Amino acid sequence: MIEVLVVLDIEEILCKQEFEEYILKEGFESVDNEPFAYIGKSDTPFFNTKAYIFEVFSKAFEAAKLDKCKMICQISSNAPEVYLYTKEKFFTELK
Repeated sequence: MIEVLVVLDIEEILCKQEFEEYILKEGFESVDNEPFAYIGKSDTPFFNTKAYIFEVFSKAFEAAKLDKCKMICQISSNAPEVYLYTKEKFFTELK
């Protein structure tokens, strides 16, 4: 079982309720006392898990009418990766 942590840096969100509902419906859980931090578990290979995270969060961002945000994603014990999400380019890795 792979454990997943996703932390978002969101400056402004218009439809937070729709965003949260979608994320929770897709199997992620909110981290207590941490706004925009989510944990989850996966039994699929690393790259499938990563693709699923991108798909779920991009749909949630669209539902929330979010133009951009930064996302830190850690899958299992791998080093955390940082991405910039924009509507035009979806996810771009930041180094």
